[in-house]
Amino acid sequence: MKEIIKTTLKLLVRNKGFWFFVIISPLLSTLCLKNKKENHASYAEAQKAQIEELEDVDSKVAYYGGKGKFIIKIYDASESELSEFLLNKLLESGTFKICRVKTPDMTKEDVDAHMHYDGYNDRMGAAIYLDRDFDKYVLQNDVSKALTVYILSDDERYELLLNELKNAVGQINYASNISMAEGDVIKVLEEMNKTIPEKTVKSLTGKDNRELTNKQIDKKVLIGYAFALMTLGYVFGGLFIAHTVINEQKEMVLTRLKLTNLSNIKYFFAKFICGAIVCVMLTIIMGFCTVIFNVNDMGIGMFDFLLMIFLMGLIFCSISLLIGVLLGNVMSANVASFSLWSMSSLLAGLYFPMDYATRTIKVLSYMMPQKWFLEATEMIMTKDNMVYFVLLCITAVYMIVTMSLGSVGIKFKNYE
Repeated sequence: MKEIIKTTLKLLVRNKGFWFFVIISPLLSTLCLKNKKENHASYAEAQKAQIEELEDVDSKVAYYGGKGKFIIKIYDASESELSEFLLNKLLESGTFKICRVKTPDMTKEDVDAHMHYDGYNDRMGAAIYLDRDFDKYVLQNDVSKALTVYILSDDERYELLLNELKNAVGQINYASNISMAEGDVIKVLEEMNKTIPEKTVKSLTGKDNRELTNKQIDKKVLIGYAFALMTLGYVFGGLFIAHTVINEQKEMVLTRLKLTNLSNIKYFFAKFICGAIVCVMLTIIMGFCTVIFNVNDMGIGMFDFLLMIFLMGLIFCSISLLIGVLLGNVMSANVASFSLWSMSSLLAGLYFPMDYATRTIKVLSYMMPQKWFLEATEMIMTKDNMVYFVLLCITAVYMIVTMSLGSVGIKFKNYE
């Protein structure tokens, strides 16, 4: 085994492509961690609710669904300050997602006819038509002419919608009675809102949930990018080791080794040790890069970060090595390894969150090793002491699977 390890390492050291990935992956990962740009896209929960403006009446609102919001499509023929006040009151409840299309030329009959299109080609909880004379009718308390509500789902939150509309119209009528003049209604409503205590939203997490601050979300996103680039280095580090296995199979070196009573699992384990040495090299270079570029604030400790990328490296070096053993062809192994890196990083959510993905995609996501290390990052940020046990279990599971399949794959290749 010692001779196999020494020979493999000598071949790696002489390979310029190997040194390229060993140096460039930690360097690019460090530059990602140095990025101070805020990740505003991840602050969906913290962002103030706003009305989504649609381009035309046929624009679909289903794309705006998320976080379980009740989607409402607004046909606004009024475009007045009072109609704006009504929609903002609906937003304040925090339950509804308001998508508005301005339709000054549409009548109630036109909207009635268009409901067939929305019912079959879109997905929403309800739609509301605001008449072009909305201000006139609502100040006269003629609600049936001021607006029309279309219920387009069996979601029981439509009752909450009706109550919110009733309350908003009631406030407008109350302000109208105080002002005694239509032009002063908005001012009265503004004064009324000033007397209402400001609502404070506090997120409460359950036993198994984790809540990150905006700054922690920023750091987690950058760590995800760093994981993706380090994965590239580990995958190709394992791939170059796999190249030695493929060449040894073709040149009958493995057959001669078998004559010395070397078992398949010992041979694969020797190659795995070479992969572990590569992981150590990449991890050490990553550590030096973070010191040289003065990366101090990663959101987690330096030891935790280096530990995670080392364990992740063990997994991907072994998987990449396994791919090379099973395929037995250098070009096929190269393509498969690159596909492994790109697809696993994508499905693991290293580039963007997978919160709104389908159930199938989420199941696939949890099969990717990086997903678990991203989860471990959250656990470290929230000071969850179970993180080291989780990392140990995940690494052990992948190691057992790849070691078993690797020894079987070598045996299968020998039979061929």
